[in-house]
This record gives sequence, structure tokens and C-alpha cells, in this order.
Amino acid sequence: MYSRNRTRDFLSRLAPYGLKSVHSNEAFRIPQNGRFLFLKVYGPKKPRIFYELRSRLDAIGMRQPIEYRVPPRRKDFEEACLKHWREKGFSVPHLLASPFPEYEGVPHLCTTFIEGVTMKSILSQGYFSAEGRLEIFFEDLFRRHALAFRTSDTLLFHIDANTQNILEAGNQFYHVDFEMGRPWERPMECACREITKLLISMGQDLPSGERNPLYRLFKKVYRNRDLLDFLDRSIHRRPFQNVHRWRNRRKKEEDPRRVTLYDLAEALQDTTEERPQTPPIKKESHDGCLP
Repeated sequence: MYSRNRTRDFLSRLAPYGLKSVHSNEAFRIPQNGRFLFLKVYGPKKPRIFYELRSRLDAIGMRQPIEYRVPPRRKDFEEACLKHWREKGFSVPHLLASPFPEYEGVPHLCTTFIEGVTMKSILSQGYFSAEGRLEIFFEDLFRRHALAFRTSDTLLFHIDANTQNILEAGNQFYHVDFEMGRPWERPMECACREITKLLISMGQDLPSGERNPLYRLFKKVYRNRDLLDFLDRSIHRRPFQNVHRWRNRRKKEEDPRRVTLYDLAEALQDTTEERPQTPPIKKESHDGCLP
């Protein structure tokens, strides 16, 4: 077990190296031997009341998403993902031994620091100036998903694939932050979660007039018709459609630029290019991947 006092002491020692973080975890850039290390200290998620409730449900055996597990278990899952991705040849930071062994009891992760540009920054230049790089990124995504489907490997999906968690460095795209997921779900559901999170986040970072070209490029490169059909069904055939559509309207009223699930489904349907056929993958019997 780790104590709150021990965690506060650790965070106080690391404070001079702190990075701005939009998450509840604390992140640091630590200099060591002429290079920088990335260090993350795991903490409770926000809002705290929902995190505490769901982590207790997980503790009594009611399965919960990874993000609601206690810090030691979230660290174990993230380490497993990073090791597995590297073994399969995909770009993620290298795991490193912690330079603070005296704080072994405080759940924290140490990796190489990726000196790169976030996908969010790339998209801020506009779609057309980044089109070539985006095509390479989507090709990498398709190749990884093809392997995951072929081997039923759900660890190869990056569920929290927003544009802040993807970096370009040295002509490669690196994925970081593996603290989300539902390990019990099947590959198609996991892929659907990654794709929706990714494309909504990417669309949100572009002017509205540049979103459809982005989605057309995705469909051109990501040659899996089964997933696109599944994604559409998971949005339009969810139970309580009236409630979901009402919530969708409310979100658009609050922020007209917001990209919603229904916006994404419509954009992927409305492209004029015909989707290429792919070899069929094993059909799965379930209702959909979205809540």
C-alpha cells in the first residue's frame, strides 16, 4: 500500500520538473545524464466522487473500465500495454527503471521522454498542410488494427487516442497514455472506441470546412468496411435513441463547433468514395461498443 503522506513528499520533491497536465495524474520531465525522462505519478481521477464509487465497485468484483481502477492496477495495465506494443513493433516510449527507488511504494511510471509534436499541433496548421503526414498516420493505424483483428489482440488498441496522446518524432508517430479500456470487450468494440475517440478529437482540432477531407482520407486508407458498418450501427441502433439525440442537440447548442458521435457517423456516410471491400473478419454477436 502507498500512503498519502509519502505521495505528497514525492510530489513535493518532483515539483520543479512539473509539466502542465489536463489529467488528474501528475507528470514530470526529469533531467538525467544529459537526457530527459518522463515520469507520471498516478492519482485518483476527477470527479473524485465517481472515481471512488467505481473503484470500490471494481474492488468487490463488479468490472469497471481501466480508468476507474486504483493507481497500482492502472500502472500495471499501462506497463503491460507499453511492453506489448514495443514487442509487436509499434512506436511507444521505452519503459525505464525509476530513478527514485525509495518511492517504490508510490505508483509511478518512468519512460523515455518523447521530444515530438502532438497531433493537435499538427492539425493546428490545417488539414491540407498536414495531409501527407496524416496519410502515413492512418496507414500505421490500419496496419496495427489489421494485426489486432487477425490475432484477437485487444491490447493493440489505444482507447484514449486523442490528439494530445499522439506525437510525431523522427518520422514516427508515438502513442502515449494507456489508462483507458475495457479488457473484456472484443476486438471490434475496442477498435470502434479507438476510432471514434480519435476521429472526433481530430475533427475538433480542425475548422469545420476541413473535417470532411480528413474523414475521406481516413476511409481511403482504413480499408475495413466491417468496422465502419459496425461503428454506424453502434451509434444509430443504440437503445434510447430519443435520449441520445436530445443530448446530441444540447451539446451542439452549447458548442456549435463540437463534433459529436452523430456528426461523425454522418460524415463517414456522406463521402462519395465507395468503401473498398476487405476480406471478411469473424462476426461477433453483441449490440454495440458505445454507451
